[in-house]
Amino acid sequence: MSWVSHSRILRNIEIQVKYEALTPLRIGAARAKTPTSPVDLQVLKLSIGDLRDVPYIPGSSLKGVFRTTAEKLALSRGLSVCYAGEDCKLKYDRELQTRVKAGKEEGVIEVLRNYCLICRLFGTASYSSHIRISDAYPIQTEIPSTSVKTGIAIERRSGGAKAGALYQVEFVNPGAKFYGSIILHNFPNYGIGLLAEILEQINQGYVKIGGFKSRGFGSVRITIESLKGIVKSGEEFMNINNVKELEPLDDQDEKISFDPSNPQSLLSNSKVAWINYCNKIRK
Repeated sequence: MSWVSHSRILRNIEIQVKYEALTPLRIGAARAKTPTSPVDLQVLKLSIGDLRDVPYIPGSSLKGVFRTTAEKLALSRGLSVCYAGEDCKLKYDRELQTRVKAGKEEGVIEVLRNYCLICRLFGTASYSSHIRISDAYPIQTEIPSTSVKTGIAIERRSGGAKAGALYQVEFVNPGAKFYGSIILHNFPNYGIGLLAEILEQINQGYVKIGGFKSRGFGSVRITIESLKGIVKSGEEFMNINNVKELEPLDDQDEKISFDPSNPQSLLSNSKVAWINYCNKIRK
């Protein structure tokens, strides 16, 4: 399991993706209302070049959704994983820091073997993640438009409208497109298969992104646009678009084949490695 220690490069794979809003999408800014805003609950925005107040999706929001979904999928397949890295952090992070300071890779790997799968892939407070999800931005010719919805808080006891609780919430309109990347550093093949299942859950509408999910917001379609990166083969590094197989990275992993001209095939074909990994671990 040398891939877990981050001490060497075995592979770096960058997946370029497009996020398309199928329903209203709300990634909220702070509740504080800016002087120029006509609404109470604003959409998160930033400046891109000469453009001001452009909506975007922060990578931290995406990674949170991905990790939570990964935990649920792993638990559903019978694996033992912790919530948000808290158990592994409490049990092993101090020992991990001690081993890192000692400078012995074998000792570091020994501790990391005890971490649950999700913490090995997504990291903890003291252990760097093997998956990096970038912010997602629109391109300048497709700046998303926003709309405003008026709502009112409900008095729980009476079931009626709460006095003085009228508010306005801003959201990105359906059809908006955002572009970003998912970088997999030394990610095993079964981990890529888990990522494929996460994207399926989102694309099928079972997992939503952003706020107001119970009100119909947050359905997003994620499309794989392209693939790039390097893969170590023997002592050489090769462009991933020039290889058709990925070797296993540990004893529970397995080789997968894919078509470099069809980036989606990398994820689709990795699902078998993920399912077989789960079957081995449960035994």
